[in-house]
Amino acid sequence: MPNEQGYQPVGEVSNSPPFSGSADFTIRNFQSSILINEDSSFTVKETIDADFNRSRHGIYREIPFKYRDDLGRVIRTPLEILSVTDSVGRDRKYRVRQMGDVVNVRIGDAKTYVSGFQSYVIMYKVENALLYFDNHDELYWNVTGNYWKAPIRVASADVTLSAKKESKKLWAACFTGIYGSRRSNCSFTTSHNSGEFSTKTYLNPGEGLTIAFGWDKGLVSPPSSWKRFFWALDLKENWIFSLPILSLTLMITLWYRRGRDPKVRQAVTVMYEPPKYDNKVITPAEAGALIDEKLDPRDITSTIVGLAVKGYVKIEETKKEGLIIDTADYYLSKVKEPDENLGFFETKLMRSVFSNNPSGLFVSELKNKFYKNLPDLKNTLYEELVRKKYFLKSPEKIRNMYMVGGFIIIVFGGFLAAVLSSYLTGKAILVSALTVLPLFLFGRAMPAKTKSGASAYMDIVGFQEFLSRAEKDRLQRMGDKNLFSKFLPYAIALDVADNWAKAFEGIYQEPPSWYVSPGGFRTFMPSHFAYSIGSLTSNLSSAMFSSPRGSGVG
Repeated sequence: MPNEQGYQPVGEVSNSPPFSGSADFTIRNFQSSILINEDSSFTVKETIDADFNRSRHGIYREIPFKYRDDLGRVIRTPLEILSVTDSVGRDRKYRVRQMGDVVNVRIGDAKTYVSGFQSYVIMYKVENALLYFDNHDELYWNVTGNYWKAPIRVASADVTLSAKKESKKLWAACFTGIYGSRRSNCSFTTSHNSGEFSTKTYLNPGEGLTIAFGWDKGLVSPPSSWKRFFWALDLKENWIFSLPILSLTLMITLWYRRGRDPKVRQAVTVMYEPPKYDNKVITPAEAGALIDEKLDPRDITSTIVGLAVKGYVKIEETKKEGLIIDTADYYLSKVKEPDENLGFFETKLMRSVFSNNPSGLFVSELKNKFYKNLPDLKNTLYEELVRKKYFLKSPEKIRNMYMVGGFIIIVFGGFLAAVLSSYLTGKAILVSALTVLPLFLFGRAMPAKTKSGASAYMDIVGFQEFLSRAEKDRLQRMGDKNLFSKFLPYAIALDVADNWAKAFEGIYQEPPSWYVSPGGFRTFMPSHFAYSIGSLTSNLSSAMFSSPRGSGVG
């Protein structure tokens, strides 16, 4: 049966049964000339003489390039179409594409019909198709293919071994019939490194001619291991998988050149106070963001505690009785308005918290409301870090740039999958996902600090070391009765609050005036107070970052 485009398939390698339509054409003669080269490749010249009973545009020729051996391994035989002409050498229009396990050659012009007798001459080169046995090498080749759509009156093949030496012994056999048939309704002769094969009767639709031609070992050089490796890769078909490798290589190069922080010193030096900018210590949120290059709940809760320590906010712990357990809530009252002594982020956070309740509010009132302020707070914090020249660009903008690039690749990959033929659709989707992965992974690490930022980072790590491993005699020598409260916001931001509190066991510290406890402070113990601070920061984080279902945060 001719297809809808008016091309008549000549040969099929699929497992579908032959279908009707033999009245449309007949293969008068199928002749194949095979020249085996010393490098184990061979060239094939196929002459297909067809009689068309109906006008058609042309024919298809499908040649397999993937096989499965007895062990179940897939063997690829790289195949290159060299030319397609008529019997006198005039070029014919054709298009080549890989479809599954075959190379599909569509011969003809979509604007022109042909009828009557037509001759098609196809030249192609094949590699990795020879077999190597202990006592001889062999070409085992399906000359015509199977599952034809029309009978073949005569099929023949001649094989020539292009070798400097003549083989002392030649092996030959031929088979006819459907795929897997051992019927030998054919004849052959061999002499002087060549063999001739021919069918004795016509071949029905679905039948073909297969030949075997063998020669002494040593006349043909087997392909090298490197060649076999590249054939197994099948770069012509799988070139698309080079894109993820290129993406990974590009991102590693970009990270190495632009994403790494500059080295300012080899070792971390213990610091006993936070780093300063313009003679002012940086805020807890800035310290936290310099460590992980993002705004997280600790940065906000530490800033709230920092505002309380500085006297701008007072925190009052309240208890609500429950049936089984009491729950804690915290009232934040504004002590004074933000002024020039606060950083931009501290001012922005304070105004956001008290925007609807100028005098004060419970932390629980922020739930499902405060999250709307997070994007502005994030931008304010990053802008402050850029203003202080710790970063050249906002870390968030850099990460977003790579995220956008990744989504563009996903969209492009989806488009590619839509326009490519079905056998490449899955590959296009997989490749786009693998190509995007390095962008997403490395994009998070691409924000790079300046030398000033890297130096401040090292100072913060040194200060974190002090907060985490502070020794009792050192704290006593510092002689500051408010030292615990002074650096508590930084300990929260750097996630070492418990260590900082434990360091003050047996050391007198003034009870915090900025925190009101239901039972008051009879004897202030920082290690016990750390539990209250932990509950406070947990409640703040939960309330400030909570959002109604379906709303995005951050």
